[in-house]
Amino acid sequence: MAFFTDTTPTQDRPAFFAYLAARVIGFFDRVADAQNRSLDVQRLQRLSDRELADIGIAREDIIRHVYRDIYYI
Repeated sequence: MAFFTDTTPTQDRPAFFAYLAARVIGFFDRVADAQNRSLDVQRLQRLSDRELADIGIAREDIIRHVYRDIYYI
């Protein structure tokens, strides 16, 4: 009768868990960043057209302004 053994070297396991932990942390960082950006959008949308003009943003450009560093919209 044949027994199956784990063929993964033990030194690979810590690397796998470190990789997995980094991916999970990166996911939550992106979620937190998205939440912060949506709050920025809401804050800018509450401003009047005059206040937006004073800071150089048109109402239709709010999304483009908030996400300008990660998207070309």
